[in-house]
Amino acid sequence: MHIETSDEAATLRAVISTVFSTLEIDEVLAGVVDIATEATGCHACLIYLLESERLLLRAASPVHSRFVGRIEMELGEGVTGWVAEHREAALIRDSALRDPRMRYFPELEEERWQSMAAVPVTSRAGDVIGVIVLHTAAPREFTEEDVELLTHTATLVGGAIEDAQLYEEARERVAALTQLSAVSQRLAAATQHERLYDAATRGARALLKADLCQLFRLEAGGSELRLAASDPPGASGPRPQGGALLLELLARGRHGGSIRELWPDQEGAALLTTPLVASDEQLGLLCVLRPRRFGAGDEELLRALADQTAMGLERAELIARLTARDRVKDMFDALADRAADSVVTGAAPPGCDLGRPHVLLHGESTRGHGASADWETVSIRLGARLRGRDQVGFFDAGRHGLRAVVLMPRADAAEGVIGACDAIAASAHAVLGVSAPSRGIAESRQGLHESQRAAQIALTLRPGGGALGYEQLGAYKYLAEPRPDETPRDRHWTAVEALLDHDRQRRTALLDTLEEYLARRGSVAETARTLYIHPNTLRQRLARIERVAGFKLNHEDLLALELAVKLVRLGDARRRAGA
Repeated sequence: MHIETSDEAATLRAVISTVFSTLEIDEVLAGVVDIATEATGCHACLIYLLESERLLLRAASPVHSRFVGRIEMELGEGVTGWVAEHREAALIRDSALRDPRMRYFPELEEERWQSMAAVPVTSRAGDVIGVIVLHTAAPREFTEEDVELLTHTATLVGGAIEDAQLYEEARERVAALTQLSAVSQRLAAATQHERLYDAATRGARALLKADLCQLFRLEAGGSELRLAASDPPGASGPRPQGGALLLELLARGRHGGSIRELWPDQEGAALLTTPLVASDEQLGLLCVLRPRRFGAGDEELLRALADQTAMGLERAELIARLTARDRVKDMFDALADRAADSVVTGAAPPGCDLGRPHVLLHGESTRGHGASADWETVSIRLGARLRGRDQVGFFDAGRHGLRAVVLMPRADAAEGVIGACDAIAASAHAVLGVSAPSRGIAESRQGLHESQRAAQIALTLRPGGGALGYEQLGAYKYLAEPRPDETPRDRHWTAVEALLDHDRQRRTALLDTLEEYLARRGSVAETARTLYIHPNTLRQRLARIERVAGFKLNHEDLLALELAVKLVRLGDARRRAGA
């Protein structure tokens, strides 16, 4: 087809009129598509623009308009990419699909097109910023006049695109900053984690025009990322086996796998991530996905939003800690005052279920009366250590001491708590007393005093600092006077009381035999002589004592057992005198 000079002039005037009529880039491109299609008699016109080093379809004839923004290619990919890379026109008379440079896009039904013309669109500085492509259904010989018209059109369009892009970027920047300001206000107003998560994910998705935004929190001592929020709500998270890839994203900002390995239903999407960091501590990861590639401006916006989110999380966690600390203090005060169970339960912070197995802690400084340890640091370090052991601590870190409740999965986990406390307490020049395992408010009251007594004795036994469990005290626990209405939680005490009850019910003298045996320092011969019985008879009695008491004498601390016998005798005498 030959274009007359008058027709070419009219076409260029139409192009000039279009490109100078508006700064809206989509309107400019749509107008050029219409003019080029009509002037050349081609069946379809497509305009690709270079964005983030890729060619993105930004305008097309009606037959292909639904694919605008959805088709993109690398520089050098296909005929279009070749034109952009080599900065020269490409003309194909027929059988376009046979051209070795061609890349087939099934969406564009390119098997219908025979001929093709593509010219680069350049900026005023001469840089390639796009490509104009024409297709015809029948073979066609593109003339020099056709190429000249397309080249002139591309030149005019190039300047207009630059101006429109600058305008669009400035407008989008203003809109994005306005939107970011609104999101920042919502983040600043949110004081609870759930509201922060919602504001961050909804805000990031809207700000970046994304299909999906998900926020992950770093947990388990930094070895696991948990999905905390998603927009749209209910969207599926990464595959379970994708945890390592997420941690790689957090550490390096990228991973070696494909999007499909994390989000199977987002294959082909572009991914933008940024860590959530506050006070040099990594809190989590923010991920955004959309079909179109992200640019440097998008990264800047997401980082700004992530910084606001991280500060909000830090603030929310501080508020939560302060609120929980007040609740913990109220709970300990209620336990110390022996308030009603309902008062203790009402004062307890959320999640602090005293019906679960737990121990109580009491901290003292090794530097003398009135001295202070850094109890806040102790509580933070200990809390982190306990979380790694599937245990939860609730702390009341005062100026001169520390009180805490540690919830455990099982009662036999108390030894692990003592181990976790030991080095941390020593490094803080402090001692931590740990109660016997407790369950229920009544035992919690007793555990409070046990932790205090363990800490007092630890000041002597652990002068350099460390942790000491009440059950580790042995005979030393009797040096601390129990409350008058309190029975020490001690297996020796319990065993001796079992023997006393047995003697009363069966009219036996097992406790007398045990007391004499302990007084003779475990000598069978001396005890038998004192009781005027045969040693074998004594051995039979001792075996019976072990069955009733539930211990093995050769495995016990005989001094602690002897003290328990004397204290049980004393308590029994007081009860009988009171009766």
